[in-house]
Amino acid sequence: MKPYLRTAGACACLLLAACTSERDRFYTLETLPEGARAGASTPTVHALLSVSVPALVDRSEMVVNTSDTGIMVLDHERWALPLSDQVSQTLARDIEKRRADVLIGDRGFDQAGSPPVTMKIDIVRMAALQHRRVSVEAHWRIVDESVGLDQIGSNSFEAPLDGDDYAAVAKAYSQVLSELADTLAGTLRR
Repeated sequence: MKPYLRTAGACACLLLAACTSERDRFYTLETLPEGARAGASTPTVHALLSVSVPALVDRSEMVVNTSDTGIMVLDHERWALPLSDQVSQTLARDIEKRRADVLIGDRGFDQAGSPPVTMKIDIVRMAALQHRRVSVEAHWRIVDESVGLDQIGSNSFEAPLDGDDYAAVAKAYSQVLSELADTLAGTLRR
């Protein structure tokens, strides 16, 4: 084999190894505030929660906005679970921490004489503006037939990015979901 072919082959292998050597980092959303569930009462209200997340960000790779119309899809900064699942789980646990009388699931529990509260949350915008802030815009409908509640609402929530790493994005998303949970928990009348 000619020496230049051997050198070219070795260089190609080194370049390929350099491209594949970056490791994936995984992130999760956290329930806020940290700590135990509020109060010690037994849950008496069952709520069914369904959450939709925009397809643009509902992927395993983290998406960061570079401008109003530009985005980066970060191949090595990844969500540990599908983002829609994490948002649903985090919101459910956040609401339960604020309301000790509420138990949230995605299926009905057989509870005689007490229909579940239905909470439908549509996250219409979820964006992380690089080095600045995250924002979430949500629309919701909460129906509780037992008290005659059928409420539609919407709001936007923002949190600054405290740091230049991507863990700051996950932390800021957790913060805005906590603020959304405050609003939703306050809407429940039972």
